[in-house]
Amino acid sequence: MALSGVIAGHTVGPYLDTLQAEADDLASALTDATDADADGASAAGASAAAEARRREAMLASLRLDGSPIEAWPDDDLMTVATLATDLADAEFADADGGADLDSAAPGTATAPAPADAGAGADPAVRGSWFDAMRLFDVPDEVLLARELLGVRSAMAADDLAAELVTDPAAALAHLHRRLTYGLVAPERAARLRTSEQAVHDASVGRILYFTVEPAQLAEGFAALVDWLRGPAGELPPLLAAGILHLELLRLHPFDAANGRLARVASRLWLRRNGLDPSGLAAAEVALAADALGYHEEVARTLRRRDATIWLERWAEAVVDGLAGSARALGIAGASLDRAGGRPGIGADPLDGLGAEFTLAEARDRLGADDLVSTRTAVERLCQAGVVTRVPGSRGLRFLRAIDCDLGSVD
Repeated sequence: MALSGVIAGHTVGPYLDTLQAEADDLASALTDATDADADGASAAGASAAAEARRREAMLASLRLDGSPIEAWPDDDLMTVATLATDLADAEFADADGGADLDSAAPGTATAPAPADAGAGADPAVRGSWFDAMRLFDVPDEVLLARELLGVRSAMAADDLAAELVTDPAAALAHLHRRLTYGLVAPERAARLRTSEQAVHDASVGRILYFTVEPAQLAEGFAALVDWLRGPAGELPPLLAAGILHLELLRLHPFDAANGRLARVASRLWLRRNGLDPSGLAAAEVALAADALGYHEEVARTLRRRDATIWLERWAEAVVDGLAGSARALGIAGASLDRAGGRPGIGADPLDGLGAEFTLAEARDRLGADDLVSTRTAVERLCQAGVVTRVPGSRGLRFLRAIDCDLGSVD
C-alpha cells in the first residue's frame, strides 16, 4: 500500500541537500557538546539551557494548535494540573462504570481502535476534547498546563523510537494517548475519528484545507504504517520525518491533538536517527514564528500535489532549531566546515542591505563570486542568529535579526 501521491512526490535539489548537511553538522556538534565532560557549574548551566530550549519547543507546539499559552507554568500550577489529570481520569472511569484506565496511561500502547467502537453515547462525540473540559471544571490555566503535561510526556517518548519502525500503529497510538492523557476519555484516545474535520484560520474563520474523509482514514493510516515499516527507512531521516509530519497533518487521524501528534512523531523519527540530540532540534520554535504560514504551506502542498517546498520549510525549521540550541548552549562555529571554506565576514556584513534582502543582494554586498559561496556565508549568519530565512522562499530571501550579536560571526 503506497502513500498518497500528494505526499510522496518531491524533488531533492541543491538547497534541500544543503539543509540536510547543515542539520547533520549541527546535530553532531550538539551531540558532542552534550556528551562531553564538564565541571559541575558548566554542566549545570548547559543542562538548564537545554531544558529551557525543550520547554520553548513544547510551548511553541501548543501555540501552533492555537493555544494562548505564553509561558511555562510555575511548579505549583503544574502540580495542580497533574492532580486535575488524575481526577479527570477518575471522572471518566465513573462515567464508564469503572473503565480500565491503565490502558490509557503512559507506559502501555495498542494500535488505533476501529472508529465504530465504544459504549453508551455516540462514539464520535462521547469522550471528545470538549467532553474533557466539561466533565471536570478547571480554570483555563490549569487546562493549559494539562495540555502541556501531555506534550512533555510525548516529547520524552524515546522508549517508542524502535517501535515507530517495528510497530508504527502502536507507537502512534501510544503517542496520542500520552498527548491526551486526562484530556479525553480513554476509549476515545487513539481511536480513528468518525467526523469530518477541516483546518481553519481562526482569525477570519477561513478554511485552509480539509483533512481526509473519515471513510478513507483506515486505508490512509494503514498506508502510513506500511511506509514507516519499510520505504521511510530508505530516505534521508530529515526528509522522512518531514513526510511523516505532513502525512499526519493531512490525515488528522484522531479527534484532537493531531497537530502536536505530527510534531512529536516527526521529532521522534529525528531522534532515532541522531538528528534531535537530547531533544534540542526545537523545530517548533521556528514553525511557530509563522504559525499561519505553517498551516497554509500544508494547504498549498495538498493543492500542488508536491511536497518539495514543504520539506524545505520543515528542514529550515529543524536547522534553525538546532542552531538556536547551539547558540543557547554556547557552541560556536557549529558547522559549515564543508568544501568551499568560510568566506570572510566583516564586523557589519549586512551594512547597506535592507531589513529584507535576497541571496543575490547578499552576493553583491559580500563581493562573492557566485551564489554557492554566498549561500555558505549567509548560512553562517543564520546559524549565528544574525539573519533569519523567510520561510518557504527556497533559501532565496532573508530578514535581518534585531539586536543580534555580530561578534558571534567574527
